[in-house]
Amino acid sequence: MARLADTLTEAGHNVTFLIPVADEARKRQLGVKLTKDVVLVEQDAEMRRHVKPIDDDMEQFWTTDMDSSNADTIFNMFTESMTLSCENFMRNREVFDQMKSRNFDVGIFEPLSVCGLGFMHALGIDKMIMASSCALYDGTVAAIGEPLDFSYVPGMMSKSGEKMSLFERLENYKMSMASYRMQYNMWDKEISIVQKAYGASIPDWRDLMPASSVFFTNSIPYVDFPRTVTQKTVPIGGISVDMAAIRDHKLSIEWSTVLDERPYNMLISFGSMVRSMDMPIEWRNGLLEAIKSEPNVTFIWKYENDELEWAQGVSNIHFSRWVPQTALLNDDRLSAFMTHGGLGSTNELAHLGKAALMIPVFADQNRNARMLERHGGVKVIEKYELADKHKIRSAIQSILHDKQYKEKAERLAHLLINQPMKPKEQVVKYTEFVARFGPFPQMDSHGRKLSFIQRNLVDVYSIIGFSYLIAFSFVFYVSKFVFDRIPVKFVKKD
Repeated sequence: MARLADTLTEAGHNVTFLIPVADEARKRQLGVKLTKDVVLVEQDAEMRRHVKPIDDDMEQFWTTDMDSSNADTIFNMFTESMTLSCENFMRNREVFDQMKSRNFDVGIFEPLSVCGLGFMHALGIDKMIMASSCALYDGTVAAIGEPLDFSYVPGMMSKSGEKMSLFERLENYKMSMASYRMQYNMWDKEISIVQKAYGASIPDWRDLMPASSVFFTNSIPYVDFPRTVTQKTVPIGGISVDMAAIRDHKLSIEWSTVLDERPYNMLISFGSMVRSMDMPIEWRNGLLEAIKSEPNVTFIWKYENDELEWAQGVSNIHFSRWVPQTALLNDDRLSAFMTHGGLGSTNELAHLGKAALMIPVFADQNRNARMLERHGGVKVIEKYELADKHKIRSAIQSILHDKQYKEKAERLAHLLINQPMKPKEQVVKYTEFVARFGPFPQMDSHGRKLSFIQRNLVDVYSIIGFSYLIAFSFVFYVSKFVFDRIPVKFVKKD
């Protein structure tokens, strides 16, 4: 969302970036640079009494295997935080009055929550755009009438790629349904909160969401799994990857010196949500042993604290609380990347053409890793395999020395740099188009209103099947009637 705001600001538009604070620890990590009108909805005393820091919940994802058996409950803390944030947002009437006075032309909201959607409707904004930070939100896709093709499209939290066995398809279906239920249950609570604050005249989210004029998805068509979409879905994946700025950025002497120490360099980062410092000791030691066995490789590890006694004596690791990730990925001296597969890192990796070892931890990271794996530039291993130093070492050696990974990664990057429609152009043109001509009720797919039987032609197939049954029965009984009346005489030979 920050990148969308800055893109529209850069295009000369007046943009207000409104953000309710759900997580105090990250309220200064908004990412906006050009947009100056930033409005934070701070947590009030009521919310602070009940909300728990999201980081308290993150450590579990290192050792918890997300599947259909726990998908319904694993994000309970997150959904509770979002509900508390919505209540806090609705209690702040000052922000509503402030926004009401500005007479916005277009509202853009993240469908992770529908609180902002109801808020914008209450403001009188009827030209709205959805903008997803994920490549696929199961609930949102279903809500606007796009099919959930479980047989070949991995859901948001799926562990499989597009080629699935019977049991993988079953698990993909169950995981998508769990994601669907989680989102719908949370959205039902949120829209009730909005209706309580602004009146029962606020429509249900099931009517508001499909009324959005455009749906921006953080998906790159040339990278993502192909799927069926409606005309209002516009992929803008990669908008956060500013290639011009990345190429202009020069590494500091300190980082350049680190890259010059050895023939090979690998960057290790597990993102900012699930921290390396919380990794189980056995896994951390397994990775450490693999690192020690590669003396010709410098491993640059983004690590969140300075308690590094466990790595004493290992000279080929450079620890840092912060790394210039895109600048390193853009440097030819960096050989490979070990990453968790967050969508931001995945898109950067795709654009910058580095071979990678992807180790998904939770949420959509498995899907992101499988998405990139199909292009041949990355190798995916399970997080539990970090404890096996031999497997990790083998995987590292493959990424560093098997040239096909580098070649395929560079080919994909070259493709993305030369794609005919750039994400920034799409955002500006579609937003301006919506501001001028929206909303577009004719683009609301009627398919979302059909029942399962209607949408999947079960009634039509039933009629066809019944017709065949009648025809077959008619032929059978006529034939039986005829043959029953043909005299048959059996003669016994002596």
